[in-house]
Amino acid sequence: MAAYDPCFRRRSGTTLFLALVKSAFISVFFYKVAKTSLDNLDHLATDMIVLVLAYTLLLVYLGRLGRRKARNRDFITGGRQFNALQVFFMISALWCSWIFIVEIESAYLFGVSAIWFGVAVGVMAITSLFLLTTRFTKLSYITNSGVIGKRFGPLAGTLTGLVIGVTFPIFAMSNVLAAAVFVHTVTGWPFFVTLLGTVIIILAYILAGGIWALAYTQIANFIVISLGLIVGTISAIHVVPLRTLPAALPAMYLKWDGVGISIILVWLFSNLLSAVSAQAEFQILMAASDPKVARRGLSWAMLSVGIFSILSVIIGVCVRAQTVSQDISGIQALPDFYLHHTSPFVVTIMTLAVWAAALTWSAPLMFSGASSLGADVIKPGLARHMATAKFCVQLSLPFQALLVILFALMRPDNLAWWQVLSLTIRNGAIFSPTIALLVWPIVKKWAAMAAIILGSGSGILWNTMGGFSTVHFIFGINPMWVGTTTGIVVLVLTTLLAEMRVYKINMGRANTFFGRMAVGALIICGAIIVAGKETPSYTGPLALIMALAVLGLCALTVEETRCDAG
Repeated sequence: MAAYDPCFRRRSGTTLFLALVKSAFISVFFYKVAKTSLDNLDHLATDMIVLVLAYTLLLVYLGRLGRRKARNRDFITGGRQFNALQVFFMISALWCSWIFIVEIESAYLFGVSAIWFGVAVGVMAITSLFLLTTRFTKLSYITNSGVIGKRFGPLAGTLTGLVIGVTFPIFAMSNVLAAAVFVHTVTGWPFFVTLLGTVIIILAYILAGGIWALAYTQIANFIVISLGLIVGTISAIHVVPLRTLPAALPAMYLKWDGVGISIILVWLFSNLLSAVSAQAEFQILMAASDPKVARRGLSWAMLSVGIFSILSVIIGVCVRAQTVSQDISGIQALPDFYLHHTSPFVVTIMTLAVWAAALTWSAPLMFSGASSLGADVIKPGLARHMATAKFCVQLSLPFQALLVILFALMRPDNLAWWQVLSLTIRNGAIFSPTIALLVWPIVKKWAAMAAIILGSGSGILWNTMGGFSTVHFIFGINPMWVGTTTGIVVLVLTTLLAEMRVYKINMGRANTFFGRMAVGALIICGAIIVAGKETPSYTGPLALIMALAVLGLCALTVEETRCDAG
């Protein structure tokens, strides 16, 4: 343990003061830019500036509290010291901010069936609970790319770290854009200013304290989002009583499958894949002092997921019922709804809630992307004495912020395009090697490399052949299914065909619960296909289920007859 430094408190106080002054300077700068650009800056906009400034200073202060604990690896792992309450707040804040934005937009577009997104997040939570009972907790987990690199070699770790480092800013971008548009609409600030300001605020507190900064700031963010959800729901019901919705909305908006079976399947399966591929959640869970503590905090968070899923849908359909124009998105309609139909107090709370939702969702994703990029891509390329893991992650964070801004400015009006691309690349590269290291120890390094390259590559190729459309895919099959399934198939085939002579098959192990589940899945999916009842919407999920079933059977029955480090 490091010796106590009597000057630490004085130095940290000075540093905190300088951080607060710097944060205040940035906020005042935004105020001057906005005031110069707008002649009609009214009282509400001024109130918003003051509130955002105060909240910014609070987050920076909370972020600085984590600085003392964020020493080298503890900057990323938290020293494996988190308790159940910290896990609850961090997971609830992350998932609920995601639900808050996505479900309001989806309910605005499709109605009450948007609640299936919350159900999909619940499926991911249940899957994560199961993974916490597996050997996943014994892998010295820091990042997905890190454990892949330990098992399948440094090159595999570098490739997957690069994939995570590039795709996670895309996931972070959705809530940043929502906050930037909301604040731009309410205050009249230039869009670029609100976008840049959001990203700078995130950097201001993560750079100092890492995951410990998230442990402190996510509590404040979750409280603000919850307050906004409650106030926003009550106000929305006051403006549009629930009993009037059947008359105010088309019948499709009140159907439980109004969003379409294909989209529901995408939500369910993409969140199922994310339980394995999305490392931001598992970084939080693995920072807990014990797997039992992580499971307890995660179980509590599932209650928050249920509440947010219901209330976010109510807000979305109420906004839709009150919006006359059919040409604006939910992100645009939401601030207009509260500006024109509620009090300034409600507008202020909702603006701060959307702002907090952007920080809550985006900060862990940017930090997670920087963790892989710094620890698994940059650090291995440097001499051991040149840089610590903490320094490399801090170096990667501004790059993550820059990518968020660039991606947002390139196609700000087409989040679906970015989501399809990022999910295709990430799941194609990350899912199959992660599953392999969990269930099939005989997989060789080069087989995992082939799965990483061909999995993501086939998904990108399929996306390219479809003109990068977010609606019309080749044969109606989403590129995400193609990339993920290809990765699994390549992994199985290269493992089995390369060295068949060193393997033996033990069919007795197939007569187990998981073996029977895998065989049953193959029979059911095969029967659906033979009967000709599949549609393009179902083809991708069916193929993925069958590939996973084959992988499961191989993991159960195929054994190695000699020791090979491979």
